[in-house]
Amino acid sequence: MTARTKNLLAIVGGICAAVLLVIPAAGQAPTTSWGAPDLRGTWDFRSITPFERPESFKDQEFLTPDEVEAFEEAVRQSREAAAARTEYTENQGDVDVGYNSFFIDSGTEMSGTMRTSLVVDPPDGRLPAMTEDGRERARQRYATWGRPPRTPADRNTAVRCITGFNSGPPMAPGAYNNIMEVFQTEDHVAIMTEMVNDHRIIPLDAGSHLPDDMRLWKGDSIGQWDGDTLVVTTKNFNEHTAFRGTTEDLVLTERFTRTSEDGLLYEYTVDDQATYVDRWSTALEMRKTDDSIFEYACHEGNLAMMLMLRGARLQEAEGVGEDQWLATWYQGAAAAVQDDDPDK
Repeated sequence: MTARTKNLLAIVGGICAAVLLVIPAAGQAPTTSWGAPDLRGTWDFRSITPFERPESFKDQEFLTPDEVEAFEEAVRQSREAAAARTEYTENQGDVDVGYNSFFIDSGTEMSGTMRTSLVVDPPDGRLPAMTEDGRERARQRYATWGRPPRTPADRNTAVRCITGFNSGPPMAPGAYNNIMEVFQTEDHVAIMTEMVNDHRIIPLDAGSHLPDDMRLWKGDSIGQWDGDTLVVTTKNFNEHTAFRGTTEDLVLTERFTRTSEDGLLYEYTVDDQATYVDRWSTALEMRKTDDSIFEYACHEGNLAMMLMLRGARLQEAEGVGEDQWLATWYQGAAAAVQDDDPDK
């Protein structure tokens, strides 16, 4: 064996050793070869747990295993009934987003936290009230989305393929592409989501954030370990990101905790005093999956955007008044911010 071959084998051996997974004892979460909690892998964050606690669970924070099973069965039956429908109505319902429910992949199971909602703080599982400024910004946003688009800027950033509706930060269960993959070294963690193939590279213990005048679509993220939990603080968002109506001053705190070989607890806290009267937090257990991350070619052609603009111009040419362009899934939220009393 030549000296060159020996050197190459030594280098390859060193690389392999650096990425080895340390197999834990039963019931313990795995660690990396350098001793950090191991977050690597592909994780599925689909969940049918309601975002906010339903009225039916008003005073109940957790469900029993039997109640979880009953809830999941009720969802399955509801979907089967919807799929069996053959009649059509004037309601936008199943067609206003360009495809029907056959293509929706939002999961069949509740989160492993056994909670009645993803929102865990406030303790009632409901979002805190929006400020009047936040409500006014929401009114303007929904009014723009509800009229024929004059330019692409009149549609939201997900429709324009700039951001993914669930890719974050923060990540949140959505209609489809609820998968992310985590890569990890001693001084960086990288997260790639299947939705619009978005990615973040997060330095660990990197010191201060970017200057205040540097604003990014995904903000500026810095991570640090708090025991076995990776805490990622993200600031410096731009004014267009607007997660659930937030402003560029949003401070987002995410927590990643490997709970088992197949479980990753993902928590995040939203702190934006210009939009909500108090901060709020969620918790979701992601599940490890063997599924692969596939290309999501949202930008290729983006025919929907061109068709919407063409349709709007045809309406103008025909003298047709403003139609209802607001997608069904926004209509409840749009109605809520029209109410002068947010506490009703």
